[in-house]
Amino acid sequence: MSDWISRGALGAALLLALGCSEQVSSSIACPDLCTDQSATLRDTVLTGALVLDTTFTGFPLLGGSRDIALVARGDTADVRIIARFDTLPSTFVPPAPQPDSLIAFVDSATYLFRVDTTFHKPTVPVTIEAFDVDTTAADTVPATLLPLFRDDRLIGSATYLPADVKDTLRLPLQKEVVLAKIRAGAHLRIGLRMRTPVGQSASLLVTGSQFQPRVRFRVSADTTVKPDTVFPSSHTPKDAASIASSLLLYPLHAAGALPPPPSDRLALGGIAGARSYLRFDIPGLVLDSVQVIRASLQLTQRPSRFLGGNRDTITVITQPVVAGAAVTDIYTASQFLGSVLAFRVDTLRLVPRDSGFRSVEIVNIVRAWRIVGTKRTPRALVIRAAEEGLLAGELNFFSADAPADLRPRLRLTYVPRRGFGLP
Repeated sequence: MSDWISRGALGAALLLALGCSEQVSSSIACPDLCTDQSATLRDTVLTGALVLDTTFTGFPLLGGSRDIALVARGDTADVRIIARFDTLPSTFVPPAPQPDSLIAFVDSATYLFRVDTTFHKPTVPVTIEAFDVDTTAADTVPATLLPLFRDDRLIGSATYLPADVKDTLRLPLQKEVVLAKIRAGAHLRIGLRMRTPVGQSASLLVTGSQFQPRVRFRVSADTTVKPDTVFPSSHTPKDAASIASSLLLYPLHAAGALPPPPSDRLALGGIAGARSYLRFDIPGLVLDSVQVIRASLQLTQRPSRFLGGNRDTITVITQPVVAGAAVTDIYTASQFLGSVLAFRVDTLRLVPRDSGFRSVEIVNIVRAWRIVGTKRTPRALVIRAAEEGLLAGELNFFSADAPADLRPRLRLTYVPRRGFGLP
């Protein structure tokens, strides 16, 4: 039996043997290309349509977002931020007409950054510390950077009460350190760490995409001379400008970044930024012979494997994979996603410690799959957290390796297409 015939038989079995039906009237108004106006409404669960599911971590990719959360949950979750200022000025323009003068004076050195006060604003006092994390070693590796967060490298500290956390925060820096960096022509690389009272936790979202963190300082005792402002810059690695650019501002995970989950569960969100990829094999006969009225991705949530942030509220986003057929690596494909606005897929808001049946409406994605076909793009989608990499909480679901009644499924509600009209 040919592959086409076998796939057609599978489609018929899915639609006829599994479907339950009810009669609908002409309230479904449509032209000749649409369904029969007095058709049988059928409902089918495609239990075997999911052929691959897996979880990837590490999202957003390095440099993919300048919005980074400082997280302080003790040993459970600890996220810090690295900011690079590799170009420091060495001269300034004096008030009187004369050649530029070398900077030999620094005062009121301050690190300025903006935070999103609508995102988990701290309810307890937080202390933010700045450390000099410049080193000649491989300075993107946590094992290299984390030991640099020590007392002899502390260059600034400030404590903020909840009422003090405004849109823009100012963190005083040691002026002697800034001046020494300028004189030496060295890099100023700042590592931020947030601390809370014992037993307390806090998160603070630094919005680097809207307002670049910056260092500001006075270069003269003459108050008529304007303060100098330095913006992030990155010069290493020298042979890879795109990578250097991605290191202007990036997170450093000290604790709480989980590895990919075991094969019997899917994960999304968390400090590690997990997202799950699901690919379906739906016979063409199924989609070509019916008009899909409703399509639901059905998942079974299980309690999170991670206790940190298990009371966080996570927003679940479902997006179709739009990578072309030439992209065979599914990790790469999972980065090419259709717009949420274009496909108008529902979102869910879930809590990691909860469990139970969950359903996401994806009818616009399924209809697009029929139009596009399987040769141009796979019938695949990604479920991810809107807060991926920002909150400690991680959502977990049963995967295709779980018992049959717990696996992800696709449920279709449809009516047969008319047998005449335009092709």
